[in-house]
Amino acid sequence: MKIFSLTTTLLLVLNFLLYCNASLINFSSIKNFINKGIETITSPIKSFLNEKEDENRDSKNYHNELDIERDIIFNKDRTLDIYYDKIDIITKSKLKPVNIFVFGGSWYSGSKVKFTKFGSLLEKNDYVAVLPNYVLFPQGGFEDMVDDIYNAIQWTHKNIKKYGGDPNRISISAYSAGAHLTALAIFKSLLGYPNKNKILKPLPMLEKVVLLNGPYDFDDYYEINNYFGKESENSIVENLAKVVFRSKNVSPTDLLKPYAMKSLKSLGAKKFVFFYTSLDKQVKESSAQNLIKQMKRICPNVNINYVYKEGYEHTTLTRGIRAGSAEEENVFINLVNL
Repeated sequence: MKIFSLTTTLLLVLNFLLYCNASLINFSSIKNFINKGIETITSPIKSFLNEKEDENRDSKNYHNELDIERDIIFNKDRTLDIYYDKIDIITKSKLKPVNIFVFGGSWYSGSKVKFTKFGSLLEKNDYVAVLPNYVLFPQGGFEDMVDDIYNAIQWTHKNIKKYGGDPNRISISAYSAGAHLTALAIFKSLLGYPNKNKILKPLPMLEKVVLLNGPYDFDDYYEINNYFGKESENSIVENLAKVVFRSKNVSPTDLLKPYAMKSLKSLGAKKFVFFYTSLDKQVKESSAQNLIKQMKRICPNVNINYVYKEGYEHTTLTRGIRAGSAEEENVFINLVNL
C-alpha cells in the first residue's frame, strides 16, 4: 500500500485550503493543520484492516448475488451491472422503474462492487438498478468521469427495457463525489456546455435525481481569497481543483450562474432531492444550499425536496447500507421513493 501517493499529496493541499477556511491562519491553526495532516497520512494505516474486512464483505455480497447481470460494457471498456428480478421479467409484462446509483469516493476510489448492496436493495424494492463504474483520478479528470456517467445514462435509456426496466422512468441516486459528477453531467448536457471538446446531447427527462452529501461548489471556500487579499470569482480551492482534475468547469453551481432569472422551464428532471447530514465534516451544507438557490433562480418551478438528517456523518448512510443496516436502508429507500 503506497501511503505517500500523488493523490495523498494533492488531497493534503486541498485539505489545508479547506481547513484554513474554518479558522483564522495563526500558529495554533498551523499546528492543528500539521496534526490533521499527520492524521490524514497515517489514517490509511489505522483503517487498512477494517477497510480490507469491509472489502471482503462487499466482494462476498457481490459474488453471491443472483439477480444480476455483471460487467456489461457501455463506454469503450467501462462496465456496469444491472440488478433485476430474472423470474419477474419472464412472468410479468409491466416494466419497472429504473434507478442508476452513482457511487462516491473522493473521485479517486470506489467501485460498483463496493456498493453492491445498493443494487440489491433497489432490486428488492421493485426497481431495476444500474450500477456503473467510472474512471477514477489520477487515470481520469472530471470530464472523463462525466463522460462515463453521461454515457451510462444514455446506455440505460436505450437498453434497459430488455431487463424489465421502463426507459421513461429513469431516476438517479448519487453519493458524495458521485452526486457532484451527476450534477455536472445533467447540467452540462442540458445547457450545452462542452465536455471533452464536444457538446453533449440533452439527456432524456429523468424522473428523479437524489443527491446525497454532494459537494457542488468549490467557491464555498472563498474566505481563503479574502485572507490573501485576492478578489476573484473563483476561490483558490476551485482554481486548484481545475488544475488537479483537468477541467474548466468543476462546480455545477457555476454552470447555472450565467443564466438569467426564470430563463429555464426545466432542469432535466421532474424532481430533485438533496440529502445532507448534521455531522458531515467533509462537505459544507452551504454547497447544496447555494446550488438550490441557483436552480430556483433560473427555474422557479423546479421541484426540490431538501432532507436534513440529524446524527449522521458523511459516510453513515453508505457504510450502514454496505453493512446491511435496516435503519440506513430505510432512509435511502424513503429518499428514492420521496
